[in-house]
Amino acid sequence: MGYVFQEGRLFPHLSVRGNLAYGQRLVPREDQWASWDQVVELLGLESLLERRPAKLSGGEKQRVAIGRALLASPRLLLFDEPLASLDAQRKDEVLGYLSSLTQHLAIPVIYVSHQPGEILRLADKVVRVEGGRVRGVDDMEDFRRLLDSWPKERLWLS
Repeated sequence: MGYVFQEGRLFPHLSVRGNLAYGQRLVPREDQWASWDQVVELLGLESLLERRPAKLSGGEKQRVAIGRALLASPRLLLFDEPLASLDAQRKDEVLGYLSSLTQHLAIPVIYVSHQPGEILRLADKVVRVEGGRVRGVDDMEDFRRLLDSWPKERLWLS
């Protein structure tokens, strides 16, 4: 399973190239399905490969963290509120990459978020969880109707 945290959690002593390679080194060559070139291109990381994490923006760090997770060739990706620590401009930037990623790679993605806008942009199914219990599973049409009927104070917008 590939896991992307709320914040990038990159290794500060490694360059972007080193952080990406770390994910790839975890998997025997015969089990690797993720292509270095494809991941670097898909996430727009070409110009960042020699930089250290301290010299990256929040959005760039998240893109590197996503790349590292992909290069570990997981069977499933879990994103745990990966945009929570980003400003609106960086959120929109990374959402574009995530949307492209889900369209180009045949891998299931679990995306945890409290932000309906992110969910509407990325998901095709929604599992609603409240108090640690599943409260419903919706397709996107049902989820949109549910959002329209919810009192705005119930939507966890920040």
